[in-house]
Amino acid sequence: GRRRAALAQRLGQAADFCDIAADALAGTAAGADVVVNTVPADAVAPYADALAATPVLLDAIYDPWPTPLAAAVTARGGRVISGLQMLLNQAFTQVELFTGMPAPKEAMRAALEAP
Repeated sequence: GRRRAALAQRLGQAADFCDIAADALAGTAAGADVVVNTVPADAVAPYADALAATPVLLDAIYDPWPTPLAAAVTARGGRVISGLQMLLNQAFTQVELFTGMPAPKEAMRAALEAP
């Protein structure tokens, strides 16, 4: 955690790390503008209530969706960015870098949303 906190500080960003205990997590998350979750849905589910008040959640998980954490943040009025939304936006940039052309964003979005 210290190395990551030092890196964040060098980049002019605030970062905080805490024990994985609901009370410590809730206290740390309470001051956060954004929470990024990369932990499997079942593993973070016990902490969903502790993290529910975050105003913005980037939840890298896309299956199952919504995750218990995403549902808790949504229920409290927070904004949730799903793993699929992150994946799609990464794909836009990748297509543009590989081809040198604008990504067909609507077609890509429709393909992702197709059953």
